[in-house]
Amino acid sequence: MKGKLSTLLTVLSASLLLAGCAGAAQEEAPVAPTASPTPPPTVSALESAPEPTVPPSPPQPPSVYLEPAVVNLTVGGTATVNVWIDGAYRLNRFVLTMRFNPNYVQVEDADPAREGVQVAPGTIPAPASVVQNEVTVGEGVGKIVYEVAQEAGTEAEGSGVAAVITLRGVAEGGTPLQFESVAVYDGDGNPVEVIALSDGLITVQAAEEGEQASVPEASPQPTTPPVSSPTPQAVPPTPQPTVPPAPTSPVVSGVGTGIYYVVQSGENLFRIGLKFGTTAEAIAEASNITDPSQVQAGTMVLVPVPPPRGRYGYYVQPRDTVYSIARRFGLTVDELVALNGIGPDYRIEVGQILTILP
Repeated sequence: MKGKLSTLLTVLSASLLLAGCAGAAQEEAPVAPTASPTPPPTVSALESAPEPTVPPSPPQPPSVYLEPAVVNLTVGGTATVNVWIDGAYRLNRFVLTMRFNPNYVQVEDADPAREGVQVAPGTIPAPASVVQNEVTVGEGVGKIVYEVAQEAGTEAEGSGVAAVITLRGVAEGGTPLQFESVAVYDGDGNPVEVIALSDGLITVQAAEEGEQASVPEASPQPTTPPVSSPTPQAVPPTPQPTVPPAPTSPVVSGVGTGIYYVVQSGENLFRIGLKFGTTAEAIAEASNITDPSQVQAGTMVLVPVPPPRGRYGYYVQPRDTVYSIARRFGLTVDELVALNGIGPDYRIEVGQILTILP
């Protein structure tokens, strides 16, 4: 009996062992999880990032010039010259210093009620307050210092008269009305580029007997150019035309004919004389310049040679426009266009000689 029980337990243990092995064999091996496929991006997901915006091109620098730029006075006669700003932008403060020879002209006081001699304020920037306004005279040198500003943070745009200078002839001769410095600042006090196109040229002659010692004032001008008309600047020619030599002998100021020319950096009257077929002495005499060696860049001189047409011409410089040239010589735009057959696009070129009537 004891032997049978032992045999039964052995058989039962073997059966349990076999059943465990079979169960283990039937268990599934673990399967590594697989990542589900990523769905393709939708159209909205493919939307491109916004392209960087291109900053707008800065406007052309404003220009400053005199209107008119050429004045012929008699002794005792007066004339008014406007300091004109063209294309001003972000203008908060305007600072101007000019020089002249007091031996030939003097500045008339615009405000006799105040001490000293002042020029008259203009219309741009407006409303504005005058910071400094004085005319001083030293040994052969007269100086105009004028500064005007708006309230802090405010700025002006457009074109107009910054200051008005009234001149009186005191002796025969002539003098440049010269830009010594011009500065423009925005509402934050930062400097703004500005271009002074050319100096003025003032000549004084003896008054004829019975002639009134006065000349017409500068004609009033609109504060902005006509909107309907383009204002292209003078463009460089290719190649630049040369000026033919003068076929006649030089003439002096107030007689005959001539071409107004703005002295460029690095030039002198000798080089200008070679350019136009005349001499430095003739240019100095025609322009009433006492010392030909002291002519600075920006000075406007009269070259005593005949222009291609008319009695007087003007040699177009960079940044000139029909508006600036017309104002500087006391003409309307229509008059300048008609005198020179300028097209409706108002295109002019550097080196072109325009007919003018100073």
